[in-house]
Amino acid sequence: MFIQCYNNIMNVQDKIKKIENKKNQNHELVEYREWLDTYLPMHRRMAKIQVGGTNGKGSTIAWMNQLLTANGYKVGVFTSPHLIHHTERICIGKEPISFEDWERIYDTYTDLFEEKEFTMFEIDLWMAVAYFLEKNVDVALMEVGLGGRLDATTALDYNLTMITNVGMEHQDVLGDSIEQITYEKSGIFKPGVIALTTETKENSQRVMELVAGYIKAMLGFVEMPYERKDGRITFTWMDHTFTFKHPVYQLNNLALALEGLHQMGYALDAQCVQDVINAFEWNGRFTILRKEPLILVDGAHNEDGIRALVRSLQTFDGDIYFCVLKDKNAPAMLEMLESLHGKVTLVRMDSERLYPYEKLHRGSITVTEMIDRLQQTENKTLICGSLYFVGETLKLFNRN
Repeated sequence: MFIQCYNNIMNVQDKIKKIENKKNQNHELVEYREWLDTYLPMHRRMAKIQVGGTNGKGSTIAWMNQLLTANGYKVGVFTSPHLIHHTERICIGKEPISFEDWERIYDTYTDLFEEKEFTMFEIDLWMAVAYFLEKNVDVALMEVGLGGRLDATTALDYNLTMITNVGMEHQDVLGDSIEQITYEKSGIFKPGVIALTTETKENSQRVMELVAGYIKAMLGFVEMPYERKDGRITFTWMDHTFTFKHPVYQLNNLALALEGLHQMGYALDAQCVQDVINAFEWNGRFTILRKEPLILVDGAHNEDGIRALVRSLQTFDGDIYFCVLKDKNAPAMLEMLESLHGKVTLVRMDSERLYPYEKLHRGSITVTEMIDRLQQTENKTLICGSLYFVGETLKLFNRN
């Protein structure tokens, strides 16, 4: 039985490796939508929420998922990238799709994938929709892959769209100004559909208002006032006061989740909301791998993410390990991390997307060398940067 299960997993791994090499440009949304309408027509009846933005997309979806699941709803979750295994991209609640279900759905549509030359992201999205329809989910939470206007997820209909925030990212694709990037992300807005955002920059808000006005979407700006007293954060929502123990940047993501679910008509029990806040976790985002000595992992992988992390920590008198990709502003991110006054060490991965560290005039170590150090250190440790690096860290640390 074990041998058969192992062989099945290896077979799935081969197929996953095959699709991970399909990274061409996505098809036109009209074309992709036509294929969905032909082969998965019931997708139009499935309740869906689309979440875009620079940082916090996955966390906002995690909040909605855990809030809805705790209140008895069956929730489909599509996110990317994965941290450890590709199947994490498609979940019901917190449970990833099984290897058997993944392979069965993949085999069902593999001829179509090959004939139409689907990209990896288009395959992932297609399989998620097919799986959620099979499982008859109450709602599907769909994370935008890149940008928004031309992202494959935008080919679907939505009951609600959200933008967490807008930062300078993927400038070679989305544009070299905050206004251009905001325009691309606002491309997820739909006529007559509520759009919510926690973005606070006035120039980004103006672009969103223009796009929403042109498309005739109903745009709302979400904020969550809070108080900080005796090291505790409290906020009030729907006439109930809640205690919040997480990094303050997560409060925006929770606020967006709560308001979005309220606009969708979901009734959330107040005690259930507090229970979810107390138990909330999103792997790789402010995750504690070990308490004594502390090892903290956070997937802050761009300037805005590092800025939010630094503001939450304020100082960190320990070791900091950092890995960054070449499309990011590594010098600025490194400067922010050094303001924590910990010792920063660069970590390299075997990837062509890695930032050229020689430009920073600093040495580096491998992920394996970092893990070896973690086994022996008595210092507090912060590990942050690329989500691929965070995923590799989690995989190797758990293995050891």
